[in-house]
Amino acid sequence: MSLVQTQIIHSNIAIVTLANPDRLNVLSKQLIAELNTSLDTLENDEGIKCIIITGTGKVFSGGADLKELQTVSLDGKVENDFIEHWQRLSLITKPVIAAVNGYALGGGLELALMADLIIASKEAQFGQPEIKLSLLPGGGGTQRLARLIGKAKAMVLCLTGEPITAEEALKWGLVNTVTEHADLMPTALKMAEKIATHPLSILKMIKKAIASGTEMSLSEGLKMERELFWKACKEGSYKEAISAFLNRR
Repeated sequence: MSLVQTQIIHSNIAIVTLANPDRLNVLSKQLIAELNTSLDTLENDEGIKCIIITGTGKVFSGGADLKELQTVSLDGKVENDFIEHWQRLSLITKPVIAAVNGYALGGGLELALMADLIIASKEAQFGQPEIKLSLLPGGGGTQRLARLIGKAKAMVLCLTGEPITAEEALKWGLVNTVTEHADLMPTALKMAEKIATHPLSILKMIKKAIASGTEMSLSEGLKMERELFWKACKEGSYKEAISAFLNRR
């Protein structure tokens, strides 16, 4: 049985669905392998401009597969670091929207944090409950959360293990938009459609500028931004776009 389903909309938008609700869409080796295969295909498909990742049932993802975690090798070798395989989503160069339909806990929240935009159902909840298992987040939770919502709020989520609601996540700056549950996918699709009207090369540059810039000093980030700007001028069709804009006026 396939644990990940991929659907193409309008020929340029992909919806990737975690489809193992009976097991809370846990990030098992099989699910991650299927997810990464799908992501590789979509990354290499020049027709796809935006990817939406979501879940089935009442769960986006419940995080790590605890049964597999019980038997994981602890010899410290890189090849046994199963968490590394979770990071593929963070390496996608195209815009990614996480449409969080329900619980996003532990690795599930970490997966959502790898997206560029998070749209949440009112039924969604977000949390890093690893502390309750005498563990800490290992897939980016302590790092991406602190960068996104600040040290104080990241500390609350990670030190207490208690989840927050979608509305709280919106106030904290963790998610971009909260919708009624029935409106979740239409809202995500509407956003994806807006994104997909633009050239893929420029979408990739913008994503790179923002994502990479947050890890640089301001001067380094500004230098990279200028380099990408002039690259866009050389490679893009901005003159035609400006002409079309001026003619419409």
